[in-house]
Amino acid sequence: MSRESSERSVVRRVRRDLAASSSLEEALTGRYEPLGVVGQGSFAKVFLARHILTGTKVAVKVLRKGAGATLSWVLSELDILKGLEHPHVVQLLEIVETPGTAYVVMEHMAGGQLGQHIPEVVGLWEDEARVLFGQVASAVGYCHAQGIAHRDVKAENVLLDAAGRAKLCDFGLACRFRAGEKLGLLCGTVAYWAPELHRREPYDGPAVDVWSLGVLLILMLTGSVPFTGASYEQAKEQVLQARYHLPFHLSDEAQSLVSWMLTLEPAHRPTLQQILGHPWLSQDGERCPSPPAELLPKRADTSILLAMLDLGYGLQETWVSVATRQFNQAMATYLLLGHQKTRGAGCQVRLQMPGWPQVGPCPSLCIPSNLTLGPRWGVSRPAMRSWPLSA
Repeated sequence: MSRESSERSVVRRVRRDLAASSSLEEALTGRYEPLGVVGQGSFAKVFLARHILTGTKVAVKVLRKGAGATLSWVLSELDILKGLEHPHVVQLLEIVETPGTAYVVMEHMAGGQLGQHIPEVVGLWEDEARVLFGQVASAVGYCHAQGIAHRDVKAENVLLDAAGRAKLCDFGLACRFRAGEKLGLLCGTVAYWAPELHRREPYDGPAVDVWSLGVLLILMLTGSVPFTGASYEQAKEQVLQARYHLPFHLSDEAQSLVSWMLTLEPAHRPTLQQILGHPWLSQDGERCPSPPAELLPKRADTSILLAMLDLGYGLQETWVSVATRQFNQAMATYLLLGHQKTRGAGCQVRLQMPGWPQVGPCPSLCIPSNLTLGPRWGVSRPAMRSWPLSA
């Protein structure tokens, strides 16, 4: 490519990003400030943005609804995201929909993709890998317990927060399943495909996720994925024979877990419950502390409600939004203030706030009767992506 054509390509890309940013700004005006594009796939783009009222950075995934199958995929992803609540699944904050686009606001993971932290050739120390892999496995196990198969478990879909905790993301290929049901859509990332996908056979969703976890664990322990032929056919042959190499220095327990997950027969692979109970994961190694399991609060926090009252939100309106999981502007603001409080930063808003009383959470979902409604302020109301492949 000539220098001139390369420059034209850069200009076109910048113009597209500016146009997308303008569209984002228009849809979320008064709520979020776009900061730049951080990821892009065939049907989605991810922006880094700042939640204006709290100053907190968030990720905004822009999904084009399209029609037919594309619309069905978008609606399915939104439905799945709304039902997820786990400390190692990226937290959904808000969904803003227009006729042609869905803006999915999620917590920003400051640590970036897991793959960026895995040294090539040597991989992570086993104690490091044990902690992170255990967190990812717990997230996948939670999904399976909810009847959801992720179908694209890979390093690019595991993000780290500022404290180094791993969280599963990108449910664009996820689907609901019933016990014993076989799935037919050929999708995911080829390097993580189970043998039954290469054979184009109907497959068990959880068993495919388990194989992908086995590939991910090898990547974490060695710095590279195990099946890397010079061509697709060579890599496929390695997968169909479960032919891979593990370095001699890995513990017997680590090798045992890998070989169990990479069992050729899907029915003989472990469940996530068995994986989490494996001796390699139950060792007394140094573990990264996990956040509280309850991410979406079951009781109102009056200090946060009072902060939002001064921002112009009604108390009842705010708590109903959170308690009924509406994923609207009020819920997003409440959750972000809650995250700040959990981190010990207090509830930080970008307005001059009066002193907040030091009171604990309310004992129920009801708004405290002793809170008086003050004057309302005038505010407006509030990785490389893999896609389905043709068989």
